[in-house]
Amino acid sequence: MEFHLIDFIEHALNLLILFLLLRTFLYKPVSKFMADREAKFAQEREQIDAAQSEADSLKSKYETSMKNARLDAEHLAEARRQAAEREAEDLRKKAKQEAQEILSDSMNQAINEREAMLEDLKSQTAKLAVDIAGKILEREVKEDDHKKIIDSFFDKIG
Repeated sequence: MEFHLIDFIEHALNLLILFLLLRTFLYKPVSKFMADREAKFAQEREQIDAAQSEADSLKSKYETSMKNARLDAEHLAEARRQAAEREAEDLRKKAKQEAQEILSDSMNQAINEREAMLEDLKSQTAKLAVDIAGKILEREVKEDDHKKIIDSFFDKIG
């Protein structure tokens, strides 16, 4: 193997020409393609980050609205519970008042019936006393006189 300068120069020129051709036709387009691709990925990353940010914002709004809805529902349920308790208390008071009225009416009715029975008893006793006194005395006794005596007797007793 001998060293030939012409072969060396020829190989060096071939290598230089190949380098220039590869650089022109291969390296620049590939570099441009890679830069475009990297820019495209960067743009997609930005879109994804923006979408993620928007999704996080929407999620935050959703969670806030759900929390507010839950609180509103709790407040509404509490208000309804309190209204039901007030209504139940009103019904209890009304029922108690009606029961008192019924009891009062019953007591008044019982008192009136008692008084009516006492009056009836007084009149029957007066008639009986007049009949007995009439038979005992065998004369006519006035009913008014006996009624006054019986009334004074019952006033003393009762």
